[in-house]
Amino acid sequence: MIPILLLLIVGGIALTQAVSDPRQVTLRWLRLGGVIALSLLAAAVTIAAASDQTTTAAFYAAFAAVTAAQTAQLIATQLGRRNLQRLFAGVCFVLACAGAVWLQPAHAAATPWPHRLLEFAVAMTSAGLLGGFLMTMLLGHAYLTAGGEMTQSPFLRLVWLLATLLLARAAVSTSAALWPFLTATDYHHATRMWNTVMVTARFAVGFAVPAVFIYMIIDCVRRRANQSATGILYVATVLVVLGEGIALALEKSTGLLF
Repeated sequence: MIPILLLLIVGGIALTQAVSDPRQVTLRWLRLGGVIALSLLAAAVTIAAASDQTTTAAFYAAFAAVTAAQTAQLIATQLGRRNLQRLFAGVCFVLACAGAVWLQPAHAAATPWPHRLLEFAVAMTSAGLLGGFLMTMLLGHAYLTAGGEMTQSPFLRLVWLLATLLLARAAVSTSAALWPFLTATDYHHATRMWNTVMVTARFAVGFAVPAVFIYMIIDCVRRRANQSATGILYVATVLVVLGEGIALALEKSTGLLF
Protein backbone atom coordinates (compact mmCIF):
# COMPACT_ATOMS: atom_id res chain seq x y z
CA MET A 1 0.00 0.00 0.00
CA ILE A 2 2.84 2.43 0.80
CA PRO A 3 4.38 2.23 -2.71
CA ILE A 4 0.96 2.96 -4.21
CA LEU A 5 0.51 5.93 -1.87
CA LEU A 6 3.93 7.29 -2.81
CA LEU A 7 3.15 6.80 -6.49
CA LEU A 8 -0.03 8.83 -6.08
CA ILE A 9 1.90 11.61 -4.34
CA VAL A 10 4.30 11.71 -7.30
CA GLY A 11 1.34 11.97 -9.65
CA GLY A 12 -0.04 14.87 -7.65
CA ILE A 13 3.30 16.66 -7.69
CA ALA A 14 3.33 16.31 -11.48
CA LEU A 15 -0.23 17.67 -11.68
CA THR A 16 0.72 20.87 -9.86
CA GLN A 17 3.66 21.33 -12.23
CA ALA A 18 1.39 20.77 -15.23
CA VAL A 19 -1.44 23.13 -14.24
CA SER A 20 0.75 25.96 -12.97
CA ASP A 21 1.67 28.65 -15.47
CA PRO A 22 5.42 28.00 -15.91
CA ARG A 23 6.02 31.73 -16.43
CA GLN A 24 4.42 32.65 -13.09
CA VAL A 25 6.31 30.24 -10.80
CA THR A 26 10.02 29.97 -10.14
CA LEU A 27 12.22 27.29 -11.65
CA ARG A 28 13.41 26.52 -8.12
CA TRP A 29 9.89 25.39 -7.14
CA LEU A 30 9.53 23.28 -10.28
CA ARG A 31 12.96 21.75 -9.68
CA LEU A 32 12.14 21.00 -6.05
CA GLY A 33 9.01 19.14 -7.10
CA GLY A 34 10.99 17.00 -9.53
CA VAL A 35 13.64 16.14 -6.94
CA ILE A 36 11.02 15.20 -4.33
CA ALA A 37 9.13 13.07 -6.85
CA LEU A 38 12.22 11.11 -7.90
CA SER A 39 13.15 10.59 -4.24
CA LEU A 40 9.67 9.23 -3.48
CA LEU A 41 9.85 6.89 -6.48
CA ALA A 42 13.19 5.52 -5.27
CA ALA A 43 11.76 5.07 -1.77
CA ALA A 44 8.68 3.27 -3.13
CA VAL A 45 10.74 0.78 -5.13
CA THR A 46 13.06 0.19 -2.18
CA ILE A 47 10.14 -0.44 0.19
CA ALA A 48 8.50 -2.80 -2.29
CA ALA A 49 11.72 -4.75 -2.91
CA ALA A 50 12.39 -5.07 0.83
CA SER A 51 8.85 -6.18 1.71
CA ASP A 52 7.54 -9.73 1.83
CA GLN A 53 5.16 -9.11 -1.05
CA THR A 54 6.24 -10.32 -4.46
CA THR A 55 6.98 -7.51 -6.90
CA THR A 56 6.10 -8.31 -10.50
CA ALA A 57 7.56 -7.14 -13.78
CA ALA A 58 4.49 -4.92 -14.23
CA PHE A 59 5.33 -3.15 -10.97
CA TYR A 60 8.84 -2.25 -12.10
CA ALA A 61 7.61 -1.33 -15.59
CA ALA A 62 5.06 1.10 -14.15
CA PHE A 63 7.59 2.75 -11.88
CA ALA A 64 10.17 2.88 -14.69
CA ALA A 65 7.72 4.70 -16.97
CA VAL A 66 6.82 7.25 -14.28
CA THR A 67 10.49 7.71 -13.38
CA ALA A 68 11.39 8.34 -17.03
CA ALA A 69 8.68 10.99 -17.41
CA GLN A 70 9.62 12.69 -14.12
CA THR A 71 13.32 12.65 -15.01
CA ALA A 72 12.50 14.27 -18.35
CA GLN A 73 10.53 16.96 -16.49
CA LEU A 74 13.46 17.65 -14.20
CA ILE A 75 15.93 17.83 -17.10
CA ALA A 76 13.67 20.23 -18.97
CA THR A 77 13.42 22.38 -15.83
CA GLN A 78 17.20 22.41 -15.45
CA LEU A 79 17.49 23.60 -19.06
CA GLY A 80 14.90 26.31 -18.49
CA ARG A 81 12.45 24.76 -20.95
CA ARG A 82 9.34 25.73 -19.05
CA ASN A 83 6.69 24.59 -21.53
CA LEU A 84 8.47 21.30 -22.19
CA GLN A 85 8.67 20.48 -18.49
CA ARG A 86 4.95 21.19 -18.28
CA LEU A 87 4.30 18.60 -21.00
CA PHE A 88 6.41 15.94 -19.29
CA ALA A 89 4.72 16.71 -15.96
CA GLY A 90 1.32 16.04 -17.53
CA VAL A 91 2.56 12.74 -18.95
CA CYS A 92 3.96 11.78 -15.55
CA PHE A 93 0.62 12.53 -13.88
CA VAL A 94 -1.31 10.28 -16.27
CA LEU A 95 1.24 7.45 -16.01
CA ALA A 96 1.33 7.63 -12.20
CA CYS A 97 -2.47 7.44 -11.89
CA ALA A 98 -2.71 4.61 -14.41
CA GLY A 99 0.06 2.73 -12.60
CA ALA A 100 -1.61 3.19 -9.22
CA VAL A 101 -4.85 1.69 -10.57
CA TRP A 102 -3.14 -1.19 -12.34
CA LEU A 103 -1.00 -2.17 -9.37
CA GLN A 104 -3.83 -2.29 -6.86
CA PRO A 105 -3.94 -5.78 -5.27
CA ALA A 106 -7.69 -5.99 -5.82
CA HIS A 107 -7.36 -5.19 -9.52
CA ALA A 108 -8.31 -8.02 -11.84
CA ALA A 109 -8.07 -8.38 -15.60
CA ALA A 110 -11.81 -9.13 -15.73
CA THR A 111 -12.75 -5.82 -14.08
CA PRO A 112 -15.40 -4.08 -16.23
CA TRP A 113 -14.22 -1.00 -18.11
CA PRO A 114 -16.70 1.39 -16.43
CA HIS A 115 -15.30 0.37 -13.04
CA ARG A 116 -11.75 0.80 -14.32
CA LEU A 117 -12.57 4.31 -15.49
CA LEU A 118 -14.04 5.07 -12.06
CA GLU A 119 -10.87 3.73 -10.44
CA PHE A 120 -8.80 5.98 -12.69
CA ALA A 121 -10.93 9.02 -11.83
CA VAL A 122 -10.52 8.25 -8.11
CA ALA A 123 -6.76 7.86 -8.57
CA MET A 124 -6.57 11.22 -10.35
CA THR A 125 -8.40 13.08 -7.60
CA SER A 126 -6.51 11.23 -4.86
CA ALA A 127 -3.15 11.96 -6.47
CA GLY A 128 -4.09 15.59 -7.01
CA LEU A 129 -4.91 16.00 -3.33
CA LEU A 130 -1.85 14.17 -2.02
CA GLY A 131 0.75 15.86 -4.17
CA GLY A 132 -1.27 19.04 -4.54
CA PHE A 133 -1.38 19.90 -0.86
CA LEU A 134 2.33 19.14 -0.54
CA MET A 135 3.42 21.30 -3.49
CA THR A 136 1.01 24.13 -2.66
CA MET A 137 2.52 24.22 0.83
CA LEU A 138 6.00 24.37 -0.70
CA LEU A 139 4.85 27.12 -3.05
CA GLY A 140 3.78 29.05 0.04
CA HIS A 141 7.29 28.61 1.41
CA ALA A 142 8.67 29.84 -1.93
CA TYR A 143 6.81 33.13 -1.50
CA LEU A 144 8.79 33.75 1.68
CA THR A 145 12.09 33.64 -0.22
CA ALA A 146 11.15 34.66 -3.78
CA GLY A 147 10.70 38.33 -3.06
CA GLY A 148 8.65 39.92 -5.83
CA GLU A 149 9.22 37.15 -8.38
CA MET A 150 5.68 35.77 -8.10
CA THR A 151 2.21 37.25 -7.87
CA GLN A 152 -0.60 35.67 -5.82
CA SER A 153 -2.11 34.19 -8.99
CA PRO A 154 -0.29 30.80 -9.03
CA PHE A 155 -0.88 30.33 -5.30
CA LEU A 156 -4.60 31.03 -5.62
CA ARG A 157 -4.85 28.81 -8.70
CA LEU A 158 -3.47 25.80 -6.83
CA VAL A 159 -5.67 26.43 -3.79
CA TRP A 160 -8.79 26.53 -5.96
CA LEU A 161 -7.59 23.34 -7.67
CA LEU A 162 -7.36 21.67 -4.26
CA ALA A 163 -10.87 22.85 -3.38
CA THR A 164 -12.25 21.40 -6.63
CA LEU A 165 -10.42 18.08 -6.20
CA LEU A 166 -11.54 17.76 -2.58
CA LEU A 167 -15.17 18.32 -3.55
CA ALA A 168 -14.95 15.83 -6.41
CA ARG A 169 -13.17 13.24 -4.26
CA ALA A 170 -15.77 13.54 -1.50
CA ALA A 171 -18.64 13.23 -4.00
CA VAL A 172 -17.22 10.09 -5.61
CA SER A 173 -16.34 8.53 -2.27
CA THR A 174 -19.84 9.17 -0.93
CA SER A 175 -21.68 7.80 -3.96
CA ALA A 176 -19.38 4.92 -4.87
CA ALA A 177 -18.40 3.72 -1.40
CA LEU A 178 -20.22 5.26 1.57
CA TRP A 179 -23.74 4.53 0.39
CA PRO A 180 -22.97 0.89 -0.60
CA PHE A 181 -21.17 0.44 2.74
CA LEU A 182 -24.11 1.76 4.78
CA THR A 183 -26.66 -0.36 2.93
CA ALA A 184 -24.64 -3.61 2.87
CA THR A 185 -25.86 -6.48 5.07
CA ASP A 186 -23.26 -9.19 4.46
CA TYR A 187 -20.53 -7.93 6.85
CA HIS A 188 -19.35 -9.78 9.92
CA HIS A 189 -20.30 -7.70 12.98
CA ALA A 190 -16.76 -7.19 14.30
CA THR A 191 -15.43 -6.38 10.84
CA ARG A 192 -18.22 -3.90 10.23
CA MET A 193 -17.61 -2.18 13.55
CA TRP A 194 -13.93 -1.68 12.75
CA ASN A 195 -14.64 -0.54 9.21
CA THR A 196 -17.21 1.91 10.55
CA VAL A 197 -14.53 3.49 12.73
CA MET A 198 -12.21 3.68 9.72
CA VAL A 199 -14.90 5.18 7.48
CA THR A 200 -15.70 7.81 10.10
CA ALA A 201 -12.03 8.71 10.37
CA ARG A 202 -11.71 8.77 6.59
CA PHE A 203 -14.50 11.33 6.14
CA ALA A 204 -13.65 13.43 9.20
CA VAL A 205 -9.87 13.51 8.76
CA GLY A 206 -9.71 13.28 4.98
CA PHE A 207 -12.62 15.52 3.97
CA ALA A 208 -14.33 17.57 6.68
CA VAL A 209 -11.34 19.17 8.39
CA PRO A 210 -9.38 19.80 5.14
CA ALA A 211 -12.51 21.47 3.70
CA VAL A 212 -12.54 23.92 6.60
CA PHE A 213 -8.82 24.49 6.14
CA ILE A 214 -9.30 25.17 2.42
CA TYR A 215 -11.75 27.95 3.26
CA MET A 216 -9.22 29.44 5.68
CA ILE A 217 -6.38 29.13 3.16
CA ILE A 218 -8.33 30.91 0.41
CA ASP A 219 -9.03 33.78 2.79
CA CYS A 220 -5.35 33.97 3.80
CA VAL A 221 -4.13 33.97 0.19
CA ARG A 222 -6.54 36.73 -0.75
CA ARG A 223 -5.20 38.78 2.15
CA ARG A 224 -1.61 37.99 1.04
CA ALA A 225 -1.06 36.27 4.39
CA ASN A 226 1.12 33.64 2.72
CA GLN A 227 2.91 32.55 5.88
CA SER A 228 -0.39 31.77 7.61
CA ALA A 229 -1.66 29.93 4.53
CA THR A 230 1.52 27.86 4.44
CA GLY A 231 1.13 26.82 8.07
CA ILE A 232 -2.46 25.70 7.51
CA LEU A 233 -1.41 23.84 4.37
CA TYR A 234 1.22 21.95 6.38
CA VAL A 235 -1.43 20.55 8.75
CA ALA A 236 -3.88 19.92 5.90
CA THR A 237 -1.22 17.94 4.00
CA VAL A 238 -0.76 15.56 6.93
CA LEU A 239 -4.53 15.08 7.28
CA VAL A 240 -5.01 14.38 3.57
CA VAL A 241 -2.21 11.79 3.58
CA LEU A 242 -3.87 10.07 6.55
CA GLY A 243 -7.27 10.21 4.85
CA GLU A 244 -6.06 8.78 1.56
CA GLY A 245 -4.07 6.10 3.38
CA ILE A 246 -7.21 5.04 5.22
CA ALA A 247 -9.07 5.03 1.90
CA LEU A 248 -6.51 2.62 0.40
CA ALA A 249 -6.81 0.36 3.44
CA LEU A 250 -10.61 0.41 3.19
CA GLU A 251 -10.47 -0.38 -0.50
CA LYS A 252 -8.34 -3.41 0.25
CA SER A 253 -10.67 -4.69 2.99
CA THR A 254 -14.05 -3.80 1.47
CA GLY A 255 -13.40 -3.47 -2.26
CA LEU A 256 -15.09 -0.05 -2.22
CA LEU A 257 -13.49 3.11 -3.62
CA PHE A 258 -13.37 5.27 -0.51
